[in-house]
Amino acid sequence: MRSYPSILFFIVLHLFILGKSQKISEEQLKKELHQIQNGVASTGVVNNTIQQLEKNYKTAKENKYNVAFLIGAELMRTYSTLDNNEKVIEVSKDLEKYINESSSPQEVSNMYKMRAGALGALGFLDDSRKAYLASRTYLEKIKDNDVRHYYSSLLYSNYSGYFDQSKKQPDSVRLCLIKGLSEAEKISDQKSAIAPKQKYDLIVSIQANLALYYLWIMQPGDPKTAEDYLLKSLKIAESRDISPLNKMNLYRTAGDFYLDQKNNDKAIYYAKEGLKLEQKISSPSGREIFYEILTEAYLAENNTADSKKYSKLLTELKDSIKTAEKHSVNKVTTAIKKEKDLEKDNTLKNYLYIFLIAILIACGGVWYYWKNRNKVLQRRFQELITKLKSEAEIQKEEKETEDEKTIKVSSSMAEETVNQLLSKIAKFEKTEKYLKSDITIAGLASSFNTNTKYLSVVINDHKNKNFNQYINSLRIEYITRKLYEDAVYRKYKITSLAEICGYTTPRAFQNAFKKETGLAPSDFVENLKKELESEVLKYEAV
Repeated sequence: MRSYPSILFFIVLHLFILGKSQKISEEQLKKELHQIQNGVASTGVVNNTIQQLEKNYKTAKENKYNVAFLIGAELMRTYSTLDNNEKVIEVSKDLEKYINESSSPQEVSNMYKMRAGALGALGFLDDSRKAYLASRTYLEKIKDNDVRHYYSSLLYSNYSGYFDQSKKQPDSVRLCLIKGLSEAEKISDQKSAIAPKQKYDLIVSIQANLALYYLWIMQPGDPKTAEDYLLKSLKIAESRDISPLNKMNLYRTAGDFYLDQKNNDKAIYYAKEGLKLEQKISSPSGREIFYEILTEAYLAENNTADSKKYSKLLTELKDSIKTAEKHSVNKVTTAIKKEKDLEKDNTLKNYLYIFLIAILIACGGVWYYWKNRNKVLQRRFQELITKLKSEAEIQKEEKETEDEKTIKVSSSMAEETVNQLLSKIAKFEKTEKYLKSDITIAGLASSFNTNTKYLSVVINDHKNKNFNQYINSLRIEYITRKLYEDAVYRKYKITSLAEICGYTTPRAFQNAFKKETGLAPSDFVENLKKELESEVLKYEAV
């Protein structure tokens, strides 16, 4: 009779052979990765590749294959396309463990670049900058000139986003984009490791971002230069094969541009074309912008039915995005803190006392940051409240001294003309007609029986603002006064407050409010409620 050890040996041997026969090879994983990449390149659809990439990434790690890094990098790209920043960061942290001497420097550079973009999108700007710097160090190790130009272009064009998010050195946004465009244009069209599609995808993307820069970031804006860059990108998209994702983003830029230029037909066209591509790609942030464009464009065309339709879709989408972003930020914050704690624990495991001090210092830093931030917000709020309380007195003083002021007259305008316009402007400010959403400098000039040039000069000279800034200041001053004086307004949603002020979207209202006051509308209302509650308690105590 065969002994139990012998039987056990044969069972183990059989399982081992079976396992070996079913084990997927590294070459097979590479082949499947190329198939996935080719599929994405031809269709732009990425949401059905997640499961396969996750499975292959796990298999490659378990077998310690070098291809694990390439699969993980593709997984990051897929999550990035789907705007899943939390997963991009999570995979990048795991992928970092598999960097070795054989790792492709361009892939490592790109990994850190994608991490930087995801961190920046979630508001972790310091960590984002560190990741960008890490990405740049690996660019120097790329030997092929075209490959180095390509990944350098990717880095610079993405790095521009950091300066835009942090609001530091606005001109650095343009410089980074120009540098990125220059690097992309250096890539050879012939016998290059970089395919023409990759090159022109990148050029289209950067030119579209330059259009946005000249339209909105640069002050004052330069719509002519913005459209030049936009038309160049659209021409390339028509004549060359570019990725569906890139084409969708280009249509989003075109829709935004033409909406801003009040060319509603073109804005609607590009928004709808972009939505067709978004249905395949599934990009919530892209869909949000398209809905906003269509809502505003149809409203401007007096198409109430379609405007309401897209407004409803926009509201539903924003609610779901807000919930997802809140979850992502909380989860990433926890992950980052956990990672830093583990690093400290591994480094200082024999120095528990020092470790505890480091934690206390870190906590103290966080506490100091929030305390300082709250102080800044409170200071801005108090300044605004003080302004509201003393507004009547200031207006009275200005009225008493008005006759004594020396009017600064443009050399091209008569003093009488300036005085007449100032009188009409003063009456206009009391009528609250600036709350109308369709107000324009041309319409106001016409009602004053003057031309736009004269009106613009007077507003610039005597209000120290251009027309749009002037209207925004009147609207925000109006709504802050209403919020301060009337409790009913403090119960309204941001959407309703925006409509009262004449803004077509909540986003435009929030941007204008923060620019004028230094506070978000929600922060102002919250602080205002606390202030008034405090005053009531003091009164009751007396």
